[in-house]
Amino acid sequence: MKTKGIGGRLLKLTGLDNAVHAVPYARCLRRINGLMQLDERQLRQFQQQRLRTIVRYAYDNVELYRRKWRQAGVHPDDIQIAEDLKRLPIITKDDLREGFPDDIRSREFRRDDCFMVGTSGSTGTPVRTFVDLDKAMVDFSLSEPRYMADLPPVTVPRMVRDWLIRRNIRFMSIFVDNELAYETLYARVFSMMRHTVVDCLQPPSVHIAQLNAKKPRYLHTYASVLRNVCIAAREGGVQVHRPELIFTTGEVADPHLRALVNETLGPGLLDSYASVEFGFIACECPRHEGLHVFTWKVLVELLDEEGREVPDGQAGRVVVTDLFNRATPLIRYNGLGDYAIRKDLPCSCGRPLPLLARVEGRMVDSVILPNGQTVHPYSLTLALEDVPHLHKFQIRQERSDYIRVLLVKDRTQEGRTVSFSPGGAVGQSILGRLRTILKNQVKVELETMEDIPKSPGHRKHATVVSLVRRD
Repeated sequence: MKTKGIGGRLLKLTGLDNAVHAVPYARCLRRINGLMQLDERQLRQFQQQRLRTIVRYAYDNVELYRRKWRQAGVHPDDIQIAEDLKRLPIITKDDLREGFPDDIRSREFRRDDCFMVGTSGSTGTPVRTFVDLDKAMVDFSLSEPRYMADLPPVTVPRMVRDWLIRRNIRFMSIFVDNELAYETLYARVFSMMRHTVVDCLQPPSVHIAQLNAKKPRYLHTYASVLRNVCIAAREGGVQVHRPELIFTTGEVADPHLRALVNETLGPGLLDSYASVEFGFIACECPRHEGLHVFTWKVLVELLDEEGREVPDGQAGRVVVTDLFNRATPLIRYNGLGDYAIRKDLPCSCGRPLPLLARVEGRMVDSVILPNGQTVHPYSLTLALEDVPHLHKFQIRQERSDYIRVLLVKDRTQEGRTVSFSPGGAVGQSILGRLRTILKNQVKVELETMEDIPKSPGHRKHATVVSLVRRD
């Protein structure tokens, strides 16, 4: 969404644009507070009502769904309850990429009426989509620690105080910070929050300095950022401010990371399951018994290889339906590429939201240069997100001075004619970008493949793999 006209620009200059969005944000907070209080029966009723509404909306307004559902012989009237979803075809990343922009954006939204967001490439297959303001407000609200951690909210007076003083602030995030990043969209909507964003592509020393300078009570970031911060602090003998609560997202928070964070930053780590396409999907309970799925916001299926729902306790591929986004509705989308296990027991916290016992998600390593400098993996994946006809990739650091990049072309007619050869224009562009990021300290080779091999014991391939270890 763009600021329109002289009046819009004046609002932004004076900071009054924050006031414009403050009222709908406050309404959204109240609404979500009510949704989080629903019991199991009320949650199911709300979910099914939203499902019927979004299915009808997608059919009436989005060309991708109208075409695919007609081909499958399915009509919105056939979808009344969650169990009916299996009648609808799966939507893939290729569907979004091939339909972008006009076939995936609702005809009710012009380009300037919504936000275009894009993945960081952490899955190895970047994609872009559209989000409307109402849907974005829901995710802004869910970043509030009151809902899952039972901690005080970030109020408007507190927001103003933090903007003026910028020390002992309530909230800070360390994420990709560009115009497509959904994680930092809140700071583009509420300009008063710009100071709370730190670019994850900066070195860990900058992250540590910002943590110590601003002393946030809550921190929201990627697991890979936390790992780099903890290692840099330990190696440098540096004391780091300890936030009361740390939310991780976008990557798996494994037991090794939890132990590292507990030693360096304290015990307040909660994992969340989120993506650019959906925003928040689930969040870890403070009792650490699993991740509560926001069933009033998303509908999560866990499917086997034949597309059937797996029993509780077994791993299934994650397929998600968003119940709120109208700019690009996502219904039965499997493009996250994650696997999860549903827990059959209720949580002792008493919340009726169902639990995921475990998510096997994105796997990314940081790259260590020969001079010891750490390069965040998203610096590399973002450099490949707009390469034409690149379907998926893997960046493999096999020695400190050697990286091999595995590339898979898409299967379109145009893709067959594209070459990723180091001597071609596209190959030269890829090499130039990566060498610049790696400060010409590393030899980079490109290799075009039919597919990316998966790591033993994993159902998906890691996007950035480093065999050079520091911890």
